[in-house]
Amino acid sequence: MMKNWKLIISMLALIAVLATACAAPATPAPQQPQAPAAAETQAPAQPETKEPIRIGVVEPLTGPVADSGTYVTNGVKIAVDRINANGGVCGRPLEVVIEDGKNDPQESANAAELLITRDKVPIIMGAWGSSSSLAVMPVMEKHKVPFLVETSSSGKISDPATPGFQYTYRISPMSKMEADASQNYIVDKLGLNSVAILSVNNDWGRGAAAVFKEAIEAHGGKVISEYFVEQSATDVLPQLTEIKNSDADSILITTSAGQIATMLKQYHELGMTQTVLTTGGSNYPMAIMALSSKEIVEGTYHLVFYVPQRFDLAADPDLAEWYLNEYTKRGLPDIGIGESYRGFDGMHVIAQAIEKAGCVVEPEAIRAAMSQVEFKGLSGVVKFAEAEGHQSRPNVYLVQMVDGQMVVPEFQFEK
Repeated sequence: MMKNWKLIISMLALIAVLATACAAPATPAPQQPQAPAAAETQAPAQPETKEPIRIGVVEPLTGPVADSGTYVTNGVKIAVDRINANGGVCGRPLEVVIEDGKNDPQESANAAELLITRDKVPIIMGAWGSSSSLAVMPVMEKHKVPFLVETSSSGKISDPATPGFQYTYRISPMSKMEADASQNYIVDKLGLNSVAILSVNNDWGRGAAAVFKEAIEAHGGKVISEYFVEQSATDVLPQLTEIKNSDADSILITTSAGQIATMLKQYHELGMTQTVLTTGGSNYPMAIMALSSKEIVEGTYHLVFYVPQRFDLAADPDLAEWYLNEYTKRGLPDIGIGESYRGFDGMHVIAQAIEKAGCVVEPEAIRAAMSQVEFKGLSGVVKFAEAEGHQSRPNVYLVQMVDGQMVVPEFQFEK
């Protein structure tokens, strides 16, 4: 009987152990790493492209004003070298593609078309002369590519009614800005009381004649005659002879440096004594002197937008000093620095616009970013005003040639 109880107790103990084992929670299986969700499976970031950003430039490299176009492109090249030496734009180097517009409207338009369709440039700078720039503007509108005007002065460029206006921005002053800046002293200080106008026969020359006539007459002076000559003209003796024999006490000249030099040589041949004032931005007096002589330019007045040796007149004096030193170090012609600065400033404006566009190198993004640009350049602060027709307002200074040097008369700074 005892043996039976022991057997019963052993069986009950076994049943209790089995019951306990069944009631215990199952041991969890080791977890396997889960695959990341689809949204998390991204490829490593690709390195940014170092492919150059191509910028189109249209300038006259042949024809009557080829020297001027070459001077502007010299400034472009200095700017590109400086920008690339400092890391480029958004980590990419700049590369310029330059086409010869010959300062001819049709040739300039063709050059712009080629740069856009062949080279796929997202922006173009050009085209020196006003008539050429006006011809390029509709091409830019057709392709919806922004256009930076670096030299042209015609007021039509900043007129919203002009085809291509919406895509055009200008860093050079329109002729009216020159007239506005100088009107307070042009009659009272310079003595332009009875004026003969002698200008190149194109949009630039005729536009300048109109706005300066208005400024002169608003301050009590009078324009008694107006003459317009072709850009290629080398004989202006008939016009100058008529001016000499008139009641004119002064001559207002608007054309390129080479043609001004020709005019002043013939002015001296005739023994004329009228006060001479030149305008237009391509009238750099040191270039005129190099193409004539120190004696021929002595005493003449000139409206300019950049005075190389006067670093204090630039928006960034340190940059102005650097530029003069770099220009000289490269052995470039002294007579060209007075136009080269526009190419230098222009390329920096384009570089900043690309950065402001968030490094999106597309025409529309760059165009939209142009209104955000504020560059302290050699000719003042470049900042485009919508109210003035996408127009920047650069410096305008009067200089006089005295003993072969450009002197800045202080009376222009009087309040």
